[in-house]
Amino acid sequence: MTNEKNKARGRAGFDVAAGGQAKATKKKKLRYSGANVIKKVLREIDQKGLRLRSTASDTQLETLPKVLQHFGARGLSTYEGQAAGYLRIATRVKELKATWDIVTLREDVIGPDGLFHKNVGRYVLLGKRKDLPPAQEQQPLDLGGA
Repeated sequence: MTNEKNKARGRAGFDVAAGGQAKATKKKKLRYSGANVIKKVLREIDQKGLRLRSTASDTQLETLPKVLQHFGARGLSTYEGQAAGYLRIATRVKELKATWDIVTLREDVIGPDGLFHKNVGRYVLLGKRKDLPPAQEQQPLDLGGA
């Protein structure tokens, strides 16, 4: 195997079978999530009044759908969410999926640490789930004269 092929082994966009020829495949778009990108996202969150008031899970579950709605199709990446205070953003998204339709996109990213990270999550809110029954009006609980 030539040195050129050996360098390509395992990289996105190259499929090199052992002893075979390099074959171009569909490349994923590489995103940069460095300090400047993170600062811009945080500034936008602040300007819209969507900054977390605390790291309590209830606060995160209340605020995250608003942030995702603001970003629309652009979504929010794992790194951007962490910088905004969502320590376990994947967990929060999983909890929100009970009532919200959220899609997780996978992308390759150069992270804030300057390193290449494969399949980083980007979360995009599509809206409220439509398969849920409508909320019923709360009836007073009858405790049988207790």
